Formats: sequence, structure tokens, C-alpha cells
Amino acid sequence: MRRFDYFQLGLALTGLLVFITLAAGLYLQLPYVNYIDQLGFHLIYQHHSPEATWFFYNATRAGNPKWTSLVMIVTTVISIIIKKYDVTAFIVLNVGVFGLGVMALLKILFERARPALFQLVPAHGPSFPSGHSMNAILLYGSIIILLHYYMEKRPIRLVLIWFFAILIIIIPISRVYLGVHYLSDILAGMGLSGFLLIMSKEFIFKYRTREVFEHA
Repeated sequence: MRRFDYFQLGLALTGLLVFITLAAGLYLQLPYVNYIDQLGFHLIYQHHSPEATWFFYNATRAGNPKWTSLVMIVTTVISIIIKKYDVTAFIVLNVGVFGLGVMALLKILFERARPALFQLVPAHGPSFPSGHSMNAILLYGSIIILLHYYMEKRPIRLVLIWFFAILIIIIPISRVYLGVHYLSDILAGMGLSGFLLIMSKEFIFKYRTREVFEHA
């Protein structure tokens, strides 16, 4: 059993702090939340082009709950067949419980309306936190961790890890670009899901000696 990784603990707690700060600011209607949202509007939403719209329109699909549910089901079935029950627990916990369940409860709790902007894709339900952002980190972050632990061929592993890491960045940005989320929704979703991902990894894979930030 390896030692607890305090660097990753620090990352997890930072993500949780980001979520709590934004959630408290939204609940108390503090001005810094509006400042963050205006920053996202000016940096991302205002810069529309046909090429960027096509790109983000397609990229955002990779964070769709239906897609992430399908990936979870397929991965779960395969991991059960090959008797990798730790993988089963890891995927179901992150994608099913956290990415779908906890996210839905938080949306009901905060009931934040979506931005009053021209939306380039249809979006329904409350806005905070961003479900696509949570799905991106919890699904593709889980895949990155599993690749690190189970794929031995380093060059292929690195290519795949970078691919999924880029998805984790692009999907949240796409939600602001398409006008269906505030930047604070995105940051809150990423912060909370980062915390949940790292904590679940530390608990489920505590016996693993090769850590995710070593020899990546």
C-alpha cells in the first residue's frame, strides 16, 4: 500500500474550495460571481466564428449525459467480465453516482437559471453547476487514471492521456461559448468533480504503488 499523496490531496481541496466559494457567492449573491461570469462572456462567448461554432458544437457532445452513461455501462460490463471489480466501482461511483446523481441534486438545490443569451444548442434545466463539466472530469479523468494504472505501453498511454486531458478542457469551454452556462457554473463543476475524482481514486486504488503524477 502506498503513502497518501498530499500533493493530490492539495489539488482536491483546492477544487473543493473553488466550488464552495462559488456556491456561497451564488447563494449570497456576492458581486465576484457576476464578475467571473462577465469575464467568461467577454473572453469566450463574444468570439463566435463559423469554424469555432462547428468545433465547440461537436466537442460539447462528448460531455453529454447520455454519452457518458453509455461509456459507463460499456466499461462496467467489460470490467465485470474480466473481473476488474475495482474498475467497476471506480467508474460507477464517479460517472453514475457523482457525475449524474450528485450533479442532478445540486442543480435542484441551487435552481440557477441559464444565461439569458442566444444559445447555440438547446439546453434545459438549472445551470449550476455545469453537468457537462462534471461529466468531462469524472469520465475522462477516470479514464486517464485507469490508463495510467493498467496500460503498460508508455508512448500510447501518453497520447491517450493527452487526448482525454484536452477533452477535459475543451468541453467546459464549449458550454460558455455556446451560451448555455456561466463561467462560474463551469469552474464550480470542475472544482467539485476534481475533488470527487481524486478522493475516489485515493480510496479505491489505495493499494496502487504507481501514482498518477509519477512517470506520466
